[in-house]
Amino acid sequence: MVKFSMAQKGSKKTKSVTPQVDVHYTRYKKRKSLNNQPDMISDLPKDVLYRIIERLPLRDAARMSILSHKWQKIWASTPHLAFDTHFFTRVLKKKVPEAHEFLEIASKILFQHDGPIPKLSLWVPELKSCPDVTHWIAFLSRTGLREFDLCNKYRTPLKLSPHLFSCKDLEKLMLYRCIFSLPLNFKGFPKLTSLKLYGINIVYNTLKHLIGSCPLLQNLVLKDFSGMENKHIIVDAPNLRNLVIDGVFGSLDVKVPEDLVSASFVLQKLTINRREEESSYDLINALANSSRLEWLCLGGHICKVLFESCSLPNTCQKLKNLELQSLHLDDLNDFSSAVSCLQSFPNIETLNISVNTSKSLDEHVLVYNPDCTLHHLRCAKIGICSGSSTELKLIEFLLDCSPVLEKLYISLTMPLKQSRHSRMTSQLNRFRRASRKVEVVCPERKVYPKVPVSVSFPSSSSAQHITIDSSSSDDTYYL
Repeated sequence: MVKFSMAQKGSKKTKSVTPQVDVHYTRYKKRKSLNNQPDMISDLPKDVLYRIIERLPLRDAARMSILSHKWQKIWASTPHLAFDTHFFTRVLKKKVPEAHEFLEIASKILFQHDGPIPKLSLWVPELKSCPDVTHWIAFLSRTGLREFDLCNKYRTPLKLSPHLFSCKDLEKLMLYRCIFSLPLNFKGFPKLTSLKLYGINIVYNTLKHLIGSCPLLQNLVLKDFSGMENKHIIVDAPNLRNLVIDGVFGSLDVKVPEDLVSASFVLQKLTINRREEESSYDLINALANSSRLEWLCLGGHICKVLFESCSLPNTCQKLKNLELQSLHLDDLNDFSSAVSCLQSFPNIETLNISVNTSKSLDEHVLVYNPDCTLHHLRCAKIGICSGSSTELKLIEFLLDCSPVLEKLYISLTMPLKQSRHSRMTSQLNRFRRASRKVEVVCPERKVYPKVPVSVSFPSSSSAQHITIDSSSSDDTYYL
């Protein structure tokens, strides 16, 4: 609305028309024009809107439902629900919540969902009592579940409903700290390609039956099992491409498939007798002769067996990434075996080594063959624990025998004193480098602040006050 005002009568000045704008009317027109503009995001295809919802935290995704009727339908039928740690931390807002609060919140969202739920992630927080999620699993078994992740942070294993094993469309399954047994009518997971089990309480026959009932299994992870200390574990899955086994077992027998691309064996303990020793040797030789293996991780007992063999054939042509965990370099044989092991994989491009224990040995006995070259090694990481002469000699070997090395990362698994750290840095600068462009990344020495600690006893009639000055201690540690 525009108002016009005329100049006063009799005025010598020329008449003029001065427009005066109604501010409220202008704001109204702008608001109306914005409301009439099309909602470009809401007009996107439904599958794109689902992807937007999936990338939001669950609480924020639920709030999107108030935008419009269309967004309410999108939220109520989203195919992926993630009850993760971020969600429950923001919603419960308690360190140790009650179980009924946890169940009430998740049930309200789950049972009001409209449509199939092909993917669900469930994180069970630390609660005051054990929750019962059997009714959830029974509900999910009727919704076309294809991917299911269950991470239980409660102090005891979570008992699973047998309804889970009736989900014939399952493709990916991850369980953390659970207990279950297979129902008598279990016929397997015909579509399962990924199975990850962490901290599971299960009998061996059930595990064997479960693995054998997944004909398309490609990814298998078995970690931190209980009750398998005296069991002979057999893993036979012909279509495996990725395999991770980490735990304490009586013995291990793995049928290495032809298409295996990555494998990790970190075994803290095995029963030592002739049969188990032979099966470990056979496993290592099978891995070394694998034609498609690209990534290999060995740790614990399996490394000891590897070092004792010292006769691996150099036939693992495609192996590019090697990890050796929890090494013990306490004598000359350990050092020589570690060097021989590295020389058995001449085509590796990345190397990761972690040392658990080591002793300083005389440098004149720590020798290696400089002619055995790692021609393709470009990046190496080594975690040392004490900066001993044995550990430093291993670093010298990597620098001296790797002509294309670009990065060598050194990490400290334990704090070092200032004198030892300075001596280690000095020796690193003197090592010969076969590669002109190699960069050695070593952690700087960081001094922890020396803060006095005060201890008071207010309950006594004559209160005492004791100050402990840490600056007087000789055991100052550095990183």
